[in-house]
Amino acid sequence: MINIQFTLLDSDNFYQQGLRYIVKDYLDSLNEYYRLYPRLAPVELNALEGIEIIFRSQEEGWGCACCYQSTYHTPRHKQMTVIILDKQHNHSLKHPAQFSIHRQDSVPTIRQKLQMAVERFCHQPWVALHASGLHQCQRCRIAGLSNCEKKVLKLMSTGMSASTIADMLHRSQKTISAHKRSAMRKLNVNKSTELNKVLLNQMGLG
Repeated sequence: MINIQFTLLDSDNFYQQGLRYIVKDYLDSLNEYYRLYPRLAPVELNALEGIEIIFRSQEEGWGCACCYQSTYHTPRHKQMTVIILDKQHNHSLKHPAQFSIHRQDSVPTIRQKLQMAVERFCHQPWVALHASGLHQCQRCRIAGLSNCEKKVLKLMSTGMSASTIADMLHRSQKTISAHKRSAMRKLNVNKSTELNKVLLNQMGLG
C-alpha cells in the first residue's frame, strides 16, 4: 500500500469534508491501480512513498509552504503543495496550474488535476518546490525584510514622516524612500494604504 499523507488547510469545513472524501477515494483508487497494474503505472511506486499532499487556501491564517510544520514530520522535498483558488484569485495570483485547484472545480476535474500534480511532482520535484514557494504569507514576507527596512517600517508605523526618520537615522530622505519601496516590493503591496494595513499589524517588525 502506498504511504501518502494529505493535509487540508482551509476554513470552509463543508468544502474540507468534500475534498477529504475526493482525496481518500483518489488514493484508494491509486492503490488499487498499483496492485492490479504495477507495470502500467505512470510513476514508480517508490517515488510516491512518503509524500504529503498539502491543500492550502489563500487565507492568511494558514501560513505558507515556507513556514509549514508537518504533523507527519514530512521533509520539505516530499511535500506537494496544492493551492485552493477562489474566484478573486483567478487573475491576481500567479500560480502554476499544475499545482492548483479552483474551489468551483467538479469532482472529475479535481481528480484529474491531482493525478497530473502527482505525476509532475514525481518526475520534476524541483518544479513543485519552486511552485510551493511562489506564495508567501505575510509573516514570512516580513521575515525576509532587511534590518534597515524593518526599522524604517517600524518608525513609519508610529506616524513619522520620511524626513523625520531620515534625520533620526542619519540617512538621506532618498535612502529612506528606497528602503520603503524595497519593503513594499517584498511585502507584495503596491499602495501606501496597503502598506498601512501591514504596519498596523506590525508582525515581526520588532
